[in-house]
Amino acid sequence: MLYSSKKTPISQIVLIITTIIIIIILSLIILFNIRIYKINGTSMSPTLMEDEYVLSYRTQYKRGDIIAFHHKDVVMIKRLIGLPKDKIDIDDDGTVYVNDKPLEEQYLSSKSLGKPEIDFPYIVPENRYFVLGDNRADSIDSRNIYLGSIAETEVIGKVKISLIPLKLLS
Repeated sequence: MLYSSKKTPISQIVLIITTIIIIIILSLIILFNIRIYKINGTSMSPTLMEDEYVLSYRTQYKRGDIIAFHHKDVVMIKRLIGLPKDKIDIDDDGTVYVNDKPLEEQYLSSKSLGKPEIDFPYIVPENRYFVLGDNRADSIDSRNIYLGSIAETEVIGKVKISLIPLKLLS
């Protein structure tokens, strides 16, 4: 085997490192089913703002997570409030109760009952989730018969990261 005493040019090293980083990123995207979405509307404000970009990935979901899901060929993003078999109640001032305990919701700028089209208390069916927008006065969510509770199979992923730099590109 012959060895050369020539040094590798910096541009080749940068190209190799860049290629490795791209391969790692693409592998993570495929492995975790990562997707990027642009927020349309104000139903999740103040947490997520219109025209903001977010990233979602598959994982285990728990109460309080923001999730992306399919509904009639549209991707929607809401906060997961109720798990299967949970008892959900919302009083007139907008306080949400899960299994008779008030939900602490520091992410809300104001509470609102909204205009529910379902009866409370509501028991979340098996294999389904109850979701609400953070802007309760202006959100189509599980309180509405149009959306209702979300099937576990409709969930795309947990919304975790706001991609603020991409917002500047739109």
